Formats: sequence, C-alpha cells, structure tokens
Amino acid sequence: MTRNLIVYKVDYANKFEDYNQYTGKFIRIKRIIMPLSEYDNSGSRYRNHNWVEKEFSKQMNGREDAWDNKWRVLRVRKAK
Repeated sequence: MTRNLIVYKVDYANKFEDYNQYTGKFIRIKRIIMPLSEYDNSGSRYRNHNWVEKEFSKQMNGREDAWDNKWRVLRVRKAK
C-alpha cells in the first residue's frame, strides 16, 4: 500500500508574543499535507521544507512572502 499524501508538522509561534523555546510555551503545531506529486525525491529535504513553509504561509497569512507576517515557523518535520 502506498501513500498519496505526505504529512508534515510545523511548529510555529506568534512573532509578537514572548515565548520560551525550551519549555514550548506559546508554540503551536499545525499539520500540512503535501501531495505526492509535489514531493522531491532527490534527497534534499530543504526543498520539501521550503514548500511546506510556503504552504503554511498561504494558509495562515494569506500570502507566500513571509517577511512581515504574524506567524513565524520554528521547525518543520515529517510526521510519523
């Protein structure tokens, strides 16, 4: 059985809130689903992470450019 979708977890926080990165206070998690057609099999996970960050920005901020957005991406990882 093969999967058609790849799930990523994105840890994010509000840029304007103070938070402690060690305790995880104010850090939220969102799942982003990548279609298999967008997945890059070349071995470079950064291309996939960049795609996930752009998709997160579209969903949360309404646009791709992430310079002056409310939400900041802290970590992108593949869900197990």
